[in-house]
Amino acid sequence: MEIRNIVVGLTIDGVDPALVAFAADLAQQHKASLTGFVAAEPPVIASMGAGDVAGALYTEQLNEIEASIAVARDKFAGLVPADLKHGWIAGVQQPALGLIEAARKADLIVIGSPGELRDEGYRTFDLGTLLLSAGRPVLIAAAGAPKLKASTIIVAWKDTKEARRAIVDALPLLQAASDVQVVVIGEGDLGVERDSMLDAVAWLQSHAVKARGDVLPNRGGAGQSILDAAKAAGADLIVSGAYGHSRLREWLVGGMTRDLLGAPGIHRFLSN
Repeated sequence: MEIRNIVVGLTIDGVDPALVAFAADLAQQHKASLTGFVAAEPPVIASMGAGDVAGALYTEQLNEIEASIAVARDKFAGLVPADLKHGWIAGVQQPALGLIEAARKADLIVIGSPGELRDEGYRTFDLGTLLLSAGRPVLIAAAGAPKLKASTIIVAWKDTKEARRAIVDALPLLQAASDVQVVVIGEGDLGVERDSMLDAVAWLQSHAVKARGDVLPNRGGAGQSILDAAKAAGADLIVSGAYGHSRLREWLVGGMTRDLLGAPGIHRFLSN
């Protein structure tokens, strides 16, 4: 896979210049186009009752969203380098659902690290829904979004379809790295785990990736063990499958994915 089309998911309450610069630099590295995306929708107001008051409040919220979209569009356009092919997508809808629709035009989705704001997904991205439904890899930039070096990359390997998908999706980044470490966190069957890791390393090497691998002990959970390995290696990118499941209409991410989402200071490339 080549990265030719990148969509960067922005928040309506403030376009982050560092995130746009991060995504633009990545697009330039891969000679890709960059599309900015923003969306929001008025929160559910049924609890206020029907009638003129509820209708007026909805209209007020809608007008505010449309005005904020226009501001975000202009700011994004002003931040993108003049020589970079770029576009814009916006809508009045839940951000995650809108970005999932936009993903059909993308090879890669870039978003910022999740913050503490909880608004039920009306103005911020529901990451569980996005990761498990987009059908495209999601690169979550570290807070502050420094440029992606990706000279040393940690691959969190487990013999699952999510991990297999992740190394295929991340291949352009893995091929450009000088050191790729495929890490398995031991779960009790060392022989099987090592064999699957070695097969993954061999597959990567067959695609011109400078890969090596190891099975590491589980210390503090799989997610924390992967983060410790990344820190020890001086890596700025972790490639991993995105694990989770649905519960009725709600997407839930698994423990390891949750740990990676909450990790500060490192970029995360996740595929489902």
